[in-house]
Amino acid sequence: MVADIALARGMTVAGFLDDRALEGQRVFDLPILGGPAWLEVCRSEVSVALGIGENRARCRIYKLCERLGVTLVTLIHPTATVAASAQLGAGVVVMAQAVINPDARVANGAIINSGAIVEHDCEIGAFAHLSPNATLGGNVRVGALTHLGLAASVLPGKAVGEETVVGAGAVVTSDVPSRVVVAGVPARIQRQREEP
Repeated sequence: MVADIALARGMTVAGFLDDRALEGQRVFDLPILGGPAWLEVCRSEVSVALGIGENRARCRIYKLCERLGVTLVTLIHPTATVAASAQLGAGVVVMAQAVINPDARVANGAIINSGAIVEHDCEIGAFAHLSPNATLGGNVRVGALTHLGLAASVLPGKAVGEETVVGAGAVVTSDVPSRVVVAGVPARIQRQREEP
């Protein structure tokens, strides 16, 4: 999906980095160039877009790129709507038909997935992931490394802590602490998250 956005923006995509796939294999008709070792060798010749869905893994690759001095690309799908006053950090990806409204702030490495809505004055923490059709009312705070599931909703003015998972279809009606899993309507804590 990230490669598709880059191509839709008229960018040249050389290929993918993947430490689990064999060099030379193809994805989306583009080659696997190698893993992190390839990036260390070719770092001055490329920019990187983060195409990793898992928050902690995306954070690790972001930090590797930062350490190597690799430029991280922020990608916005041509069908997404991003207000002029919204602020997007490095390495953010905004998917098709997502909406980011005025004065929203999206920190480094976050994903705003297809059809997600980030209303005015929201703050999305670094490496958070809003799944397709997730919806945030105005002035919502989402912590770093937090994942909102498919079609999850957070009511205006509420806060979701760091490294929390909000289940698919859940409706957050009150503040949610860090490092928990919540689900349901209204969202209730199901369990604590294990430390990484």
